[in-house]
Amino acid sequence: MWHLNLVLLYFIIEVACYIPTGIQALTTSSLTISRQRNLYAVKSDGTPDVSDEDDQIDDDNNDLNFEAFQTRKKQQEDSQRGQETIRDFDGYALRDVIYEKWGYCYDLDFNPVSSFGFRKIYLNVLPFHLGGRRFRHETELDYLCHLQAIVEILEKYEQLDYVLTQIEETDKRPRAGTSPLVAVPLRLDLTREQVEGIIGC
Repeated sequence: MWHLNLVLLYFIIEVACYIPTGIQALTTSSLTISRQRNLYAVKSDGTPDVSDEDDQIDDDNNDLNFEAFQTRKKQQEDSQRGQETIRDFDGYALRDVIYEKWGYCYDLDFNPVSSFGFRKIYLNVLPFHLGGRRFRHETELDYLCHLQAIVEILEKYEQLDYVLTQIEETDKRPRAGTSPLVAVPLRLDLTREQVEGIIGC
């Protein structure tokens, strides 16, 4: 009889030890399943159901990426506009400015002048025009190449806008039928080193 009691006692002890362990395992399993359900949960329309916090993070990232894209795009457009402006003004454009101002395609040339020990330089609009008897350039292409070289020098020393403004504002006109000949001097705002650089060109 005491053997039966001993076996029953042993069985009670085993069951008492198993129940907490089993409950813990079931609880852990339930939490894992619950998390997996949340991870793969979908809305009624079939789209993933993410938390509000995840939505906010995604929205913030999208806003930052869009702002960076817009900034980069604006920088590229500004750079392209600046390059197009430089390319647009060339020897042809300078010829057109001269023609619109005076009605002839007059020649241009740099003229150094010494004053009080300091050499200045002017860009003279000469009274010799394309098609004229005393025009020094044999062809219009030679004339345009000469104007192109002048444009490049003016751009190099940042004098192009200054020269164009003077052409627009001056009331003077080149005249060939006088003695001496009358040229229209356009002042250049240059340092001594820059003057020497142009004269050496």
